[in-house]
Amino acid sequence: MPLTFFITYAWSVALGHVEPVFPYISSTGAYPPESNFFSFMLDIISVLMAVTVWARHKQVLGHYNQTLVCKDLEKTSRIATLFGLSSAFGLFLVGNFQSSTITTVHLIGAVLAFGLGTVYQWLQSWMSVCLSPHVNSRGVMVVRFICSAMATLLIITTVVFSVLHDVANQGKEVAYWAQNKAWWQAEGRKKWSYHVLATSSEWVLAFTFVAMLLTLVPEFKRMSFHGVKMHYDRDRRQVREIDGARSTEAIVASSSRSQESTAL
Repeated sequence: MPLTFFITYAWSVALGHVEPVFPYISSTGAYPPESNFFSFMLDIISVLMAVTVWARHKQVLGHYNQTLVCKDLEKTSRIATLFGLSSAFGLFLVGNFQSSTITTVHLIGAVLAFGLGTVYQWLQSWMSVCLSPHVNSRGVMVVRFICSAMATLLIITTVVFSVLHDVANQGKEVAYWAQNKAWWQAEGRKKWSYHVLATSSEWVLAFTFVAMLLTLVPEFKRMSFHGVKMHYDRDRRQVREIDGARSTEAIVASSSRSQESTAL
């Protein structure tokens, strides 16, 4: 995820689509050609995130079934999985509906990705208390709580200062003027510091999610996955046809053996 954001940031700045200090993350992938790469990578990341959420749920259930832990752990894990999958879907919406074209859907995706994603962090932090020290260490538990608290604070900072910046500029789009303007000297911009606080908070917010997911890596290393087993359920017609064919083969074989014994 960080590599994707840095690539689209450098790409969009080089093409003059955004200014160096500081664009929103989604704005670095709002215009082609970098928007194509942005969408492609976020699609992959959202799928990987969904798989991670599912694997974490299976891990928690496995530990819950084998040991005596918090009685609400299974229910909490299911709720957390719902929030985690919703966050992954929000990331998918953010990548495929750019802020420059379909703003409403993009904002809904951002709320799902960051808002519900933060709830997922808090639920994982609480479950870490129940799973400590058998599955995760107390240090990891503390790190997850810190990430959750930072994510909550950064969401508030991003939203508040973004709104304040828009109000100060009366809703005018002044954050992303063309590169040929001296953006640090551009007239007509008010409360530029509000914009910088909002966007920088969003960037740090994204990295809290990365840090949270990285804390799961040591626990996932202790897991093993086996091949998928498939069972084919036959319908009654197929069963009758197969059983009839087997009966016919048995009768023919029996007749053959009788004829051989008679001949002898």
